Amino acid sequence: MRNPYQRKAAKAPNNTYNAQEIYKQFVETIVGQGYVHALYDDGWALCATPTGQRAFAIWQTKGLAKLLVKDNWANYQIQEISLKDFVEKVIPFLRQENTSVSMDLTPEGQNVLVAPEKLLVDIKNYLYQIYVQKPELFKDAKLPLPRNIRLN
Repeated sequence: MRNPYQRKAAKAPNNTYNAQEIYKQFVETIVGQGYVHALYDDGWALCATPTGQRAFAIWQTKGLAKLLVKDNWANYQIQEISLKDFVEKVIPFLRQENTSVSMDLTPEGQNVLVAPEKLLVDIKNYLYQIYVQKPELFKDAKLPLPRNIRLN
């Protein structure tokens, strides 16, 4: 006889959290729009990884960043960082300081963490794909030329 009080196991939701897909979409979005958002107040907002390492928080949309302007970050302002400055200045600084990149941090603490070196390589590769197909997008100098991005 079957136990009428036994609960059935919960099924896993169909919308599984696929970090690689979210990461790929994030890179495509920031390259497409030409900027990222970050929080600034006499210094950039940093968060911590589960292992305690520092991470630089960035968002692909202003709305997502606005969700975190509270509590410890209540005085922070949302700043736009152009993709060119992000690639040429911010990422090299993060590499030098051994700081990870936290993408789309949520109030619940969910995010995608990536090493700045990997992010730089993936941005460069995606920019190269675009450059091969549509080189005219790089004429206004809004997007950094992939051949000018130094990985070392």
